[in-house]
Amino acid sequence: MSSLRPLRSSKMKSKDKPPDSSVTPALEAIDNLATRELDEVFHRGQMDAMIAHAEIEIAPINRKAGIFYRYMGLSRSTLILQLANSYRLYFKVALAHPHEAGTRPEQWAWNHLQSAVGLTIEWIRDWYILACDGENQSVRHLGQIPFVPGQTVSLPISLTVTPLPQDSWRAPAWLFEVAPTLGFIRPLKTEHVPAINSEEQLSAAHTRLILKLARRVFLWALGAAIEKARNEETAAAGAIPAQAVGGEKRRPNKRKGWEQREKLYRAIRKLLTHNPSLKGMKFCAELDKRHAPPLYDWMKLGQWRDGLTWKEAWNDPDLQRKIRRVRQEAMKSR
Repeated sequence: MSSLRPLRSSKMKSKDKPPDSSVTPALEAIDNLATRELDEVFHRGQMDAMIAHAEIEIAPINRKAGIFYRYMGLSRSTLILQLANSYRLYFKVALAHPHEAGTRPEQWAWNHLQSAVGLTIEWIRDWYILACDGENQSVRHLGQIPFVPGQTVSLPISLTVTPLPQDSWRAPAWLFEVAPTLGFIRPLKTEHVPAINSEEQLSAAHTRLILKLARRVFLWALGAAIEKARNEETAAAGAIPAQAVGGEKRRPNKRKGWEQREKLYRAIRKLLTHNPSLKGMKFCAELDKRHAPPLYDWMKLGQWRDGLTWKEAWNDPDLQRKIRRVRQEAMKSR
């Protein structure tokens, strides 16, 4: 009888996400979706590993590797599909928000996926152990119960389970027979090739080689799936007319004072990109530090006297309303 413990939380944290940025809600939504879906895939894959182990135990030695890699291939394909879908969502956000993602949206999206990829690589190792041995850190043997028809039996469940030693697992010899569809191991010298027709455990070096191959093949397949998703989304984005995305791009207003307005807008956008919550007196203080110019119309109408600072202007109720409006307009016109 085995005890199935809950999987480790796969809650992911996106990287390179400035606090309270315009992409924060989208990234949090993607993280929540990816976390839930990855947990579901992990749980289904764990059950598949237990089924694979049951079949492997009763199979002849020459069929064990085939059973193992058949189940592993199915679990790996499901994981890659889920991760590629998460990458697709991150990449869409990057294309829609170039100010946050920068000039390399593909790298930005990949950085946000790293937490999930790391969890998956670790999980694959645990899957290998569970399918081969029937237990790992999450699933442990409790004991055996003889089957007697009509008889009720019970087995005490310990609340404390001794953890398995880290990096102590040794793969069975038959696992060295790698399926052609899952990759290849670099040719070894004859004296270094283990006998694969036995239940004996491999050495630590051979076990590391098998797990390294598992990581390499997984990352290669994931990279191919991500490239396909990226190409599809890039093509889709290129097929959308610019007017459909943000309407016709407004040309700068060339009336007198437009350069002053654009300079002020750039200063405001730069400030709010780093700190979107900046407002009020603190906002004006930052504009003073950057020597941001007032609008030409304010000076023309005599509302902004020579030498007036932004902090001083904030104390004028009329200018205070104008400063709030300019702050909003600057962010809308990006």
